[in-house]
Amino acid sequence: MGLPTEKRAWEDSGMRRREFITLLGAAAAVPSAARAQKGVPVIAILGSGTPEAASSKLQMMQLEAGMREAGLVEGRDYAFEFRWADSDVAQFPSLAAELLAKHPRAVVVSTNTAAFAVQKLSRTVPIVGTGLNTPVAVGLVASLSRPGGNVTGVSTMAEDTQLKLLEMLRETLPEARRVLAIVNLANPAHPAMLAALTAQADKGGLVIDSVNVTAPADLETVFAELSQQPAKAVFVLSDNSLFGLSEPIIARALAARVPAFSNFTEPFAQAGGLFAYSRDSKEAYQGVARLLKRVLEGAAPAELPFEQPTKFNLFINLKTAKTLGIEVPERYIVIADRVIE
Repeated sequence: MGLPTEKRAWEDSGMRRREFITLLGAAAAVPSAARAQKGVPVIAILGSGTPEAASSKLQMMQLEAGMREAGLVEGRDYAFEFRWADSDVAQFPSLAAELLAKHPRAVVVSTNTAAFAVQKLSRTVPIVGTGLNTPVAVGLVASLSRPGGNVTGVSTMAEDTQLKLLEMLRETLPEARRVLAIVNLANPAHPAMLAALTAQADKGGLVIDSVNVTAPADLETVFAELSQQPAKAVFVLSDNSLFGLSEPIIARALAARVPAFSNFTEPFAQAGGLFAYSRDSKEAYQGVARLLKRVLEGAAPAELPFEQPTKFNLFINLKTAKTLGIEVPERYIVIADRVIE
């Protein structure tokens, strides 16, 4: 199968190879109290992972770059207020309550679970998602063009890109018969996404076993399952809480000599994941910044259409491939946005 949008993105990229964005010193680690100034509108950030995670640092770096490109100056036009869930979905309700107590002009979330946690407490405070899976199907919005409530943002299209990634996995590991999927069933998009992934795998004789991870402690179960039912790969479904666990997931997978695939961005491959394929995160956070600017200007989320990705990136870690004795098809190396060697 092939997605025309993805093909155009690959062609438009000119087969570019992007250098990894330096993550150290990113603004995610700066205490929000040091940023806030009296009278400046507060934008609350309900982060899924930890502020120290590479995924969090990159996301905050790209969000702040997008805000600058939109003409917004921190300390003058807005001030960020942070709370981090440490990849534990049980923390979202209490953190959402803390942030809403700050009377923010908007709340930025990166997963459906966080969006629902905020929406349960407020149907009026604007919620802007940085990457939400199937927001219409899960009931967050009425439609992408007219959300109709207090949620808008950027979608991931992960329900489609995960199937393309599965193709890459099957071509790279032609002898594979079992794959362990890591899911977060607290994310209401995941049951349908897992069903679609399983159905596609079944067509090629590939068995998908799944393990639910809603907190870091659940990783013990993942790799106990991997030892009991040996799989040839780990496939991590798109979810920002799971993205925040990239490093421990990949480290354990490599220790078991199993490659990891995901619909995440470059930090996943940089940490040792074999393939990372997803929407372009820079484009996504530029869209988030544009939406936040509209909200700060008084626009209602109900009238702000969701933005959808037009660019898709592929990152491949050949160092991991060499360590595990895996030969990556040349055609993927050629179109990759970055190959880590």
